[in-house]
Amino acid sequence: MTQLHNSINMLMHSHMNRIGRAKFGIVSALDYKNGLVKVRLQPENCETGWICDAAISVGEATIYSPSPVGTHVFVDTAHGDGDNYVVVSRVFDSTTPPQTFTCLDNQPVSVGQFGIKTGNIEFFVDKGGIKIISNVEITGNVTVSGDVKASGISLADHTHSGVKAGTDSTSPPQ
Repeated sequence: MTQLHNSINMLMHSHMNRIGRAKFGIVSALDYKNGLVKVRLQPENCETGWICDAAISVGEATIYSPSPVGTHVFVDTAHGDGDNYVVVSRVFDSTTPPQTFTCLDNQPVSVGQFGIKTGNIEFFVDKGGIKIISNVEITGNVTVSGDVKASGISLADHTHSGVKAGTDSTSPPQ
């Protein structure tokens, strides 16, 4: 009877250990073409197989940036199955703190703000508007209902000096 009890106990514990639980992990491999990563689950440090990486949106409107190797992530299981993890999100830590933004005097974004940064390129939004720190290339028409300023010169209100009749050119805008 004791042997039966021990066998049932072992089966129960092995089954309970297969039930998936949300965990933290570190990305150990990346297949960016297929949106897959391998993750070393913590604290066990055991590696998953290829699992789905996190994306904000997939399909016709895709918002995705692959999780680099070494990134700390939060994973959860599909249907409670300990063999089928998926990356839910990336997490900040001492190795990967929030990025700082030049347009915020080298501070990270705060509540009510949204920022995207890659290298020295910044895209920032808050209730005051949108700031872009980068070269911008636009294919298509640009329609503006207000004024446009380039290097402090207004498109709507700039003046030219040296205006003459005929085929002469004017001096640059001021």
